[in-house]
Amino acid sequence: MLRTIFQVLAWASILAIVIVTDGPIGLRPVTHLPGSVERFFALLTVAMLFTLAYPNRISIVGLSLVLAVFIIEFAQVASLGRHARLRDAGVKVLGVFAGLTLGYFLQAGMALIRTRFGGNRKALPSAANQS
Repeated sequence: MLRTIFQVLAWASILAIVIVTDGPIGLRPVTHLPGSVERFFALLTVAMLFTLAYPNRISIVGLSLVLAVFIIEFAQVASLGRHARLRDAGVKVLGVFAGLTLGYFLQAGMALIRTRFGGNRKALPSAANQS
């Protein structure tokens, strides 16, 4: 169930990135942060969600997201008033790598918690088990 939620969030997040990056400039949210910071954290979030959604396919997720970054970035050439920059794509790729790393460690932490406490009621600390 949790993996399905991550999958929905991951695909919705990449769709949002496409709309914000290649859609009309008016659809771009205003955060008052530097553009590089916005780009980095947006792709960090996307990569983290995809890593949690597809934990056994981190290499494929990483390669796919890096490819998607360049496709989405250079699709801006077709959008009026938008511009593609290699520097922007580089910041986004760094965000992808950071998100993959964060997602990997979150997945490992969740697996550790499941292993430690999942299905084993005696392993859970409680007043009843400590007597």
